Amino acid sequence: MDWRIRKLKLIDARLYFVSAIVGILTGAVAVPYHYLLQLFFNLRRDFFNSHPHWYLHIPVFLALWGVLLFIAWMVKKMPLITGGGIPQTRGVINGRVTYKHPFIELIAKFTGGILALSAGLSLGREGPSVQIGSYVGSLVSKWTHILAGEQKQLLAAGAGAGLAAAFAAPLSSSLLVIESIERFDAPKTAITTLLAGIMAGGIASMTFTTNPYHLIDATAPVLSVASQIKLYLLFAVIVSVFGKIYSAVIVYFKNLYPAIKQPTYVKLFFLMVMAYTLSLTVVDLTGGGEQFLMMQAMGGSNDLAWVSIMMLLHFLFTVFSFASGLPGGSFIPTLVTGGLFGKVFALILIRYGVIGPENVSYIMLISMAAVLIAIVRTPLTAIVLITEITGHFDVFYPSVVVGCLTYYFTELLQIKPFNVTLYEEMIEKPPFNNQQRATLAVEIMNGSYLDGKQVDTLPMPVGCRITNIHRDRKNFAPAGQTLLPGDQVTIELNSQDIEKLYEPLVSMANIY
Repeated sequence: MDWRIRKLKLIDARLYFVSAIVGILTGAVAVPYHYLLQLFFNLRRDFFNSHPHWYLHIPVFLALWGVLLFIAWMVKKMPLITGGGIPQTRGVINGRVTYKHPFIELIAKFTGGILALSAGLSLGREGPSVQIGSYVGSLVSKWTHILAGEQKQLLAAGAGAGLAAAFAAPLSSSLLVIESIERFDAPKTAITTLLAGIMAGGIASMTFTTNPYHLIDATAPVLSVASQIKLYLLFAVIVSVFGKIYSAVIVYFKNLYPAIKQPTYVKLFFLMVMAYTLSLTVVDLTGGGEQFLMMQAMGGSNDLAWVSIMMLLHFLFTVFSFASGLPGGSFIPTLVTGGLFGKVFALILIRYGVIGPENVSYIMLISMAAVLIAIVRTPLTAIVLITEITGHFDVFYPSVVVGCLTYYFTELLQIKPFNVTLYEEMIEKPPFNNQQRATLAVEIMNGSYLDGKQVDTLPMPVGCRITNIHRDRKNFAPAGQTLLPGDQVTIELNSQDIEKLYEPLVSMANIY
């Protein structure tokens, strides 16, 4: 048996090498995606800040409206490129979704995401970057003939690399895959995702040599331990309630949008009117609003009423932008809303003399992590991401305290994670709800529960059965076989059971 184990370790080394290639290729695609978004945002901002003649706005408005119609046409032809892409990526890893034309869809997602944000919609770059990475992982798994049980590792590695490229944050990208996409901490997944994330994050760091988040000066307030605990507890409660409202509103409007009995061009016309009006007034609030967040975190306005209005405007614009179903994520808009919400809270504290003006950015960073936890329910990702992109390790500990309290309160309020809600809505629609049976490929690891088990006497969940065993480049009928380390096992099960049985089945095959 020792020779088989050593052979498996060599196969693992090949997988880790290929995952690094996935990271490089994902970075080579996702980093230009980020660069072009920044370039087109700057061009659009320069145009509006130049205060051109009124008649020039007419062709520009019509051109941008036409861009939205073109993106909507692409989404209709390729429904998988809609929205952020994290639910679709999870569906591919689970076996619910199949990328039939990954290269074409990758180009469509890349193009659609750039055009949607360049038109001014309040969407994020992180979701499309994640799905772009999963497309790259899918393509590489086909090109390199990776075994079926290992393909999900490359998909997860590509997804994590996409987030790493979006934020130059490889550690938090790995955590996102574990918490939100694969929702399972397999050792191979953690290693491959981290390797790919480091590669993609390295490319992002070399391309974007200046990290604007590092320019934020966060000064902790001088408070007693008791005062800090009271403040963090109060803030966690307020953020949790805000998260409940945020999630309910955005899900409601996302379901309402397709129910509106108006042609697509009419709905997109009014969306373009919103985007153009904001561009004429506060252009930095468009395109996700990240530039506006930076301005407020590094000074900005201390007018409580004005900041509150801007936060509400950004939130409502994000709701309508995301409801349209055009390519773009909600991660960055959520961070922006969270940061502005933190500033509103900080300005109220200043008014009552609890903290000083120099502490506003400190509260904003904590709020960004807390609001993300309340809505997306990925505490490790949120806390590590804010620490990783800002470099402010003194924010880490209060973020942990507020984040854990927020997570607990969101449990009490029964706030379902936003990406889980989107995933469940996706699989309830055709063609996913018409699926009867599906297959799941797992790899048997040395020392796992399934290692050494005889298929004929192996108890399986109701509706599950092993249909094929791939061993040493040959396929075997399962009858009479004993499972060995390295076997690539195909399990057939009821489609509606995938979400419930994915983690248990993978656990039995992978944990050792």
